[in-house]
Amino acid sequence: MMKHCYLPASATYLHASASASTQHSKISSVILPCSVAHRRLQHDCLSCDKPPAVRLVQTMTLLNELYSRYDALLDEYGVYKVETIGDCYFVAGGLMREDEDGMTAVCDRSSKEDPLHAERVLAFAKAMLVAARQVVMPTNGQPVEIRVGLHTGPVVSGVVGTRMPRFCLFGDTVNTASRMESTGVPGAIHASAATFRRLPRTEQAKWKPTGGIQVKGKGLMQTYLWMPSAAESN
Repeated sequence: MMKHCYLPASATYLHASASASTQHSKISSVILPCSVAHRRLQHDCLSCDKPPAVRLVQTMTLLNELYSRYDALLDEYGVYKVETIGDCYFVAGGLMREDEDGMTAVCDRSSKEDPLHAERVLAFAKAMLVAARQVVMPTNGQPVEIRVGLHTGPVVSGVVGTRMPRFCLFGDTVNTASRMESTGVPGAIHASAATFRRLPRTEQAKWKPTGGIQVKGKGLMQTYLWMPSAAESN
């Protein structure tokens, strides 16, 4: 099953109408994992004398604390949480709209594009970096650092499956955002040129070009890195 998905603003369930899928001409998507913290925790626990069950509880507790902080920021910045994938937190901007009845609905090709979607996602990403540093590693007491990847482009969305159906995003935009994360720097935001071009010039001045990175299936991509100042880290 794949159907359009319409989400009431304050509901926790999916309401589907019968259609094939939804195509979005432009959205800004972000994959925000805490993989650095997770892998550091796993590495630190390799030499500790705690039972495996205790280590797993530590990992789950850490991720729950991080994700709960991120969840609390979603409405403030007007972005949509798509899903969590292990230690990855996947968010999109420009994906949802308010329909005639005041309900939250999925955008399609006929929807008016939100011109600020990239800025909203970036603002959310910056807030996540701050929120992550407010959580400490249980193994060494150091602040958590995350890598952030941003990319802007078209996607297809839909509800898939018949058992525990999930609202999912598909397309190269999702894969590229993931590549931006995996090739990024801990404690920083790594963005593609497509996202960078969407930002105002006053914001662009704060970014540094990486000189290009090799991305599997794409070759050399021009990308940009944003590092927080000391004041922005707190």
